Amino acid sequence: MFDSPVVSVHIPPPLRTLAGGHAEITASGDTVGEILDAVANEYPAFRPVLRAADGSLAPGLAVYLGGRSVRDLQGLTTPVELEEVLSIVQTA
Repeated sequence: MFDSPVVSVHIPPPLRTLAGGHAEITASGDTVGEILDAVANEYPAFRPVLRAADGSLAPGLAVYLGGRSVRDLQGLTTPVELEEVLSIVQTA
């Protein structure tokens, strides 16, 4: 049995109240979308901020895996590796 990678998720200061005040949390998943879902499951107030009604990334947010925007990769289906860093950035 294989476990999903655990990654660090950086939370921008204006959104930290939605994550219990944490600047960084850990979450597990095989893709960026699964990581964001894990964050939303742990911190339900985050769900409407992370995802639009159609399941896409919410407007006004960008997500970076390492130093690359997931929009330049495979979007929410971008695979993640163990110990990578996912950063949520407000764009608007």
